Formats: sequence, C-alpha cells, structure tokens
Amino acid sequence: MSQILAPVVEQTTVPDGFILEQNSKTLMVTINRPNQANSFTLGMYLQLIEILKKAAEDDTVDIVLVKGNGKMFSSGNDMKNFSLFTLSTEEQRIQFATELVELIRELNNSILHFPKTLIACCHNGVFGFLFPMLALFDQVFVTEDCYFVAPMIQLGQGHEMFSSYTFPRLFGHSKSYSLMVNGERLLAKDAIECGFAQKMFKTKDEMYNHAQKICQSIEQMDRNSVINGKLLMREALMSELSKAGERELKVNFKIWSQENLLDNVMKHMMRMRSRL
Repeated sequence: MSQILAPVVEQTTVPDGFILEQNSKTLMVTINRPNQANSFTLGMYLQLIEILKKAAEDDTVDIVLVKGNGKMFSSGNDMKNFSLFTLSTEEQRIQFATELVELIRELNNSILHFPKTLIACCHNGVFGFLFPMLALFDQVFVTEDCYFVAPMIQLGQGHEMFSSYTFPRLFGHSKSYSLMVNGERLLAKDAIECGFAQKMFKTKDEMYNHAQKICQSIEQMDRNSVINGKLLMREALMSELSKAGERELKVNFKIWSQENLLDNVMKHMMRMRSRL
C-alpha cells in the first residue's frame, strides 16, 4: 500500500470498530459502529484482515464468530470512503485503483483461505460485500427479520467477494441476476431454503445461544480433523473461486480508475433512493 491509500486507511481506522471477546476456543468478533449502521471504513477492511490473520495463527482459537452490534448486522461499505480522495489526474486514479484492488484482494484471500471455522449470526439488514462474503462462511444463522441486499451493480460498481461464482451456484442464474442487478432482497426464509443460511430464530438471544452450543460442540472435536474437513470440501472449488475473484477485481479496477467516480456513485445512489 503506497502514498494514496495508506494515509486514508490509517485515518479511517476505528479503534473500537470491532469488539473482540474470546470464550474458550471461540473468538467473537462484533462489528461495532452502530451509529453508522456498522458500515465499514477502509481502515476497518484492514482491521478485519489483521483480525483473521491473527486468529488463523492463534493456537487458542478454533472458531471465529461474527455478529453486529445495534439495529443491523452491517450496511456494508461506508459510502463516504470514495469522497476521501482527491484524484485529479489519470495517474492518481490508476494508482488509487491499483492500491484499492490490492487491499480488496487481501481481504478476499483472508476469507477464502481462512483455515478454521467461520460462523456468522445475522440480524436485520446485511448489505453490500458482507452478503457475498458470508457465502464463504461455514455456518450462517439468521433472525426472522434478517434480509440480504447486494446493491453494488445498482451503485455502478461490480461483483465483489467471489459473488460472480458463488451466487449462480447457490441461487441459479435468474435469481442471482435479480439479487445482483435488480437489488432484490434475499429474505431470511429464502436464505434458509437455498442453503445460504442454516437456521432461523425469532430473537437474537435465541440465535446467539444456538451458535454458542454449536461452537462448544466444534471445540470438542479434533482441530486438525475439522480443518482438514473444511479444506477438502473447499479445495476443489478454490481454483475457480480465485479465478472469479481476479476477474471481479479486474472489472472493478476499471470502474475505480474512471474519471468522476464519486459523481457516478452519488448519481446511482440518488436514483436508488428515488425508487424507495
């Protein structure tokens, strides 16, 4: 990361953006920007990468459980991110896009290659890159009011987090098109039916209690057996997922290096709001 992105990543690091609590062999990661709908700054992208890297190497951690603090799981990317840059020349735009691609590639890989168990407990809204990111989690639990939205293409952006590969496999082409292009919500009950999520609960407390029991059960298993089992189930798909991720980054590089990037994002955002 060089001169354009690094200062902004440092500036937008949120010291209490994630609450980390370890219970036995489970690391609970709580997204903690409730007043901003748990949206992610660029600094938080790097923070999450570092959390996952440390957890992967920590022999006292077998499971990472992710949840959101406040009214919703996460609203995804903080739309202020794009407004933090002054990109007046083509060279600056290309450098910015190159560095952003590297940051997102690192985040992609931290999820794709995470060797241990990843569990998510989702309530209310799950927006943006978090939606396809959860397709790579090992278990996803939801409350009845939970829904998932992937507005990236509606905002003039591209696929993220391997969604060009995982969504058609999970939902089929037509449903994927509705989710990604039309911005259709995936409701909790539909997430269960298609296998994206595994169990639905009336309340967050019920969901957390169930997740805790699952974690306790996994903690009693042989660590290497669990890690090897996950690897074997994913290994056949790893090459295709990696290729899809690189194709997505190539498309997004073109988008992020274009002139008037912020104006384009804001234009599409206003169009979306006018339809609500």
